[in-house]
Amino acid sequence: MLHGTRVLATLAGLVCIAAAAAMEPAYTPRSDGEVLERLTVPRLPGMATLSELRNLWLAQPAHLPGALAYARAALELHRRDEDPRYLGYSEAALRPWSDRPRPPPEVLLMRAGVRLARMDIAGAEQDLQALIDSAAPEQHAARLTRAHLRLSQGDPASALADCLAVASNVSPLVAANCLAGARGLGGDPAGALAVLEQSLGASAAAPLSIAIAADRTAAELALRIGRADVARVHFERAIGRMRAGQTTDPGLLAAYADYLLDGRQPVQVQVLLAPYPRHDTLVLRLALAERALGFGGDAAAAATANARTHSLARRFQDMRVRRDSTHLREQAMLELQLRQDPGAALRLMQRSWALLREPVDARVYLQAALESREPDAARPVLDWLARTGLLDVRLAPELAAIRNVVRR
Repeated sequence: MLHGTRVLATLAGLVCIAAAAAMEPAYTPRSDGEVLERLTVPRLPGMATLSELRNLWLAQPAHLPGALAYARAALELHRRDEDPRYLGYSEAALRPWSDRPRPPPEVLLMRAGVRLARMDIAGAEQDLQALIDSAAPEQHAARLTRAHLRLSQGDPASALADCLAVASNVSPLVAANCLAGARGLGGDPAGALAVLEQSLGASAAAPLSIAIAADRTAAELALRIGRADVARVHFERAIGRMRAGQTTDPGLLAAYADYLLDGRQPVQVQVLLAPYPRHDTLVLRLALAERALGFGGDAAAAATANARTHSLARRFQDMRVRRDSTHLREQAMLELQLRQDPGAALRLMQRSWALLREPVDARVYLQAALESREPDAARPVLDWLARTGLLDVRLAPELAAIRNVVRR
């Protein structure tokens, strides 16, 4: 729910970004018959199409279950497709109830999900806290959601407290995944991985979405302790489950692509991500893979990487004009690795770090500070690492370089 995604904030460079975005004129079709885009009918496996759910909602707009079904499907499609229009659909269905002083608990939970997708963290936390303080059944889902939010914010102690509080009210694998995430971020990735793998082995009948999330967590924990072989097993099993469920998990795909890029396997990244040309987080990884192939002499891949880089830069600029703070990390990666502007990348990561603090964020932040020759700017990351006790072998080269310079 949270991956790739940032809190809405006033961007310091808004005027400059707006001016840059306005430099190129909008595309004008050559004729009325020109096809601009072919749209598929959005549908989740085993469910009615979104348009069918919408029609049911419109037929009875005051019927809460119908509104919730439509809002829930739209929110899930947003998570799957990274299309912000779905958030608007969800908000519209919930509005008659969410505008009340005391919305129904199920509406509060759904609204918290929409707010998290928009990175309105303060608003989402208010909704989650109201549910946690209530006697509603949704309080457990709210606490679990807050635990994962705390993990994304780099607060393993608070996440662990919520995981422990909800553990007896969720399935064993859900509880194990939550606890493993908190303990892994708090300095014990090896122990967390061992317990999570045991739970995975005992949960063969777990729903696909839960098993996918647990395998992804296990892969991340394995990478932190340098077990790339174990990580690959979990990544490939999660990808297989994703495909079997006929769904898309952009966060999983991005994490696996990063693993393959670290292992210098750009062709595999192309194969993995070719079916997803509309996801910004995945197009970025495609461009990185194509750039690597270009360095190896593939002129066509190099040209495609350049085109993707230009397109992504414009799309990220458009987000900032709209005061949309999603994908700040990915924009920093674009600036650092594709546009060779570490100073811009560092500024983006400083903005992003105020909102989300995961190991991947620390890595990009440290790289940007080093390459921009501003090692002192990495102090917030160093302080966070000391506070959490995070262990991650992938950070070792940057940490050694940063600490060597800072000591001087």
